[in-house]
Amino acid sequence: MTTGRRVWAGLFVATILSFPVPFLAAKVPSATKVEDVVRILKAKARATPEDLAVAGSEVDVVLTDLLANRTMDREVRSRAAWALGGYPGPRSRAVLISVASDRVEEPSVRASALIGYARVAGPGAVADLKSYLKDPNPVLRAGAARALGAAGGPDARSLLAEAIVHEEDLEVRLVMDKVLKEMEGRDGSRSRE
Repeated sequence: MTTGRRVWAGLFVATILSFPVPFLAAKVPSATKVEDVVRILKAKARATPEDLAVAGSEVDVVLTDLLANRTMDREVRSRAAWALGGYPGPRSRAVLISVASDRVEEPSVRASALIGYARVAGPGAVADLKSYLKDPNPVLRAGAARALGAAGGPDARSLLAEAIVHEEDLEVRLVMDKVLKEMEGRDGSRSRE
């Protein structure tokens, strides 16, 4: 590398480091914090941000790390995916949709990531969830149905009502039927208010 290039490279690095970049300043969560979050996830299948608040700040970072760690117990990872849905933001959305679309990933973890994504994105997730209703894996189809219920809205309801007619797997149909009834109950109670 010539001297001129070294000077420019040095100036570039110095300039980049002078800006407050969140990922450069992020602290690695302590082992104690990770253990606390895992303990909460093991105790509570559907841990909310309020449940996880006892572990302190930056719980979303711990949840993201747990979800990305394929050596971690599958059930803990699934619960982390669901819980991450309680922390809205672009990072949560990106991680959840990435895990959900990873074909190498465990189907149960992918299904939980679909639900977490729907919880973060709301009705805006419906278009992204549509293809999962036709996935060859019934675990993912059931996860997509639950995710549509979490996303809510008339588009999710009509998509699910259409999918149940064509669903061949009894277990998946039962999940779809349950979600549709839950959605109907929520929508019915809203219209009476």
